[in-house]
Amino acid sequence: MASSANPGLWSDLSDLSGADACAALLKVNADMFVAAPARDRESIETFEALALGFLPKADRTTLREIARILAPCPDTPPSVLDYLLQHVPEARGVILRHQSPPASLPDAMYLATPAGRVHLASQPHLDIATIERILVLREETSEDILATNPAFPSSATAFHQLVRRAIKRPALARILLQRTDLTAAHEACLYLAADGQRRRLIRERVAQTLAPATSPSFRLAEHDVAAFLGAAKDGDIARFERMLSEAFGFPVPAEWRILQIGRHLLLALALKALGFSEKVATRIFLTLHPALSYPLSTIRDLVREKRETSSAVALALVETILGMRALPGDSRKT
Repeated sequence: MASSANPGLWSDLSDLSGADACAALLKVNADMFVAAPARDRESIETFEALALGFLPKADRTTLREIARILAPCPDTPPSVLDYLLQHVPEARGVILRHQSPPASLPDAMYLATPAGRVHLASQPHLDIATIERILVLREETSEDILATNPAFPSSATAFHQLVRRAIKRPALARILLQRTDLTAAHEACLYLAADGQRRRLIRERVAQTLAPATSPSFRLAEHDVAAFLGAAKDGDIARFERMLSEAFGFPVPAEWRILQIGRHLLLALALKALGFSEKVATRIFLTLHPALSYPLSTIRDLVREKRETSSAVALALVETILGMRALPGDSRKT
C-alpha cells in the first residue's frame, strides 16, 4: 500500500537539542504519525527510529503525553510502547487500555516482549507456570502489575518470592500492602514499608501468630553493650552490623542495611529484640550516623518504635525481614 504518512514529514532533527525542543518535536511527529490516514512499513520504521532516538531525552511529563497520543494507534511500534511502559509506570493504564492483542496469540509470543509480559501479568486468569516465567526476568513493571492481580494467589510459592523482592523495593512493598489476602508472614516481611497505623496492626497480628513461636532470651554482657556503643561512637557501620549478626547468632552475616532510607526502623527492632535499654539505644541512635538523629522527628520515631514493640514481636519481625533464624546464646552451645 502506498503510504500517505510521507517519510519526508520526519524532519532532520540531529542539530537540535534541549528539553523544550525535544518535547515539541516528539509531540509534533507523534501527532503526525497518528493522524496519517495510512502508514506503510517505511514510515513506521522511520518514526520508530526517530522516537527511540528522542524518547531518552524527554522528561517525564513529555513521556506521559507521548504515551497518551500513541497508545490508541494500532501501528505504534512495539519498541516505542515497551520504552514507555518501562520508563513511565503511570502510563501503563492508558497503554494497556488500548492494547488488545489477538486472543489466539500464544503466551510464548507475549513472553517475548516487555509489553507482552505486562499484558499477561494483568490478565484475570493466570497459571503459576506463566507467572514464574514472568518473574524470572525481574522486570519491575511486570512485578508491580502481578502484585495487584488477584489472579496471583498469595498462597503460591512464587508470591512469597515476590514479597521477598519487595523487601528491597519499597514501591513494590507498598503495592502489595494494599492486598487483603496477605498472611502474617507476608505483612511482617513488608513491615518497613508500612505507615505507622499499618505497622501497629501488623505488630498486633504478629503477636498473635508469629511471635509466640519465638523465645527472646538474649542476654548481652556489659562488655558487649560497651562494644556496640564503641562501634556506634566510631561510626563504624560495618562493624556494628557484623556485631548485630553475631549477637543474634545468625549463621552468616545478615544484610542489615540499617542506614538505607526506609530501613532505619530495623535498627530499633534489633536493639529491642536484643534487650538494649532505651537509654543505651538512644545513645546508639545519636552517635551511629547523623541520618538516624536528624531531624529530631527521626530519632523520636526510632525511640517510639522500640518502646511500642514487644521483644518477642521485634525478634519475629527481624527474623522475617532478614529471612534468618536467630539463636540465643544458650541455643548455640553444642
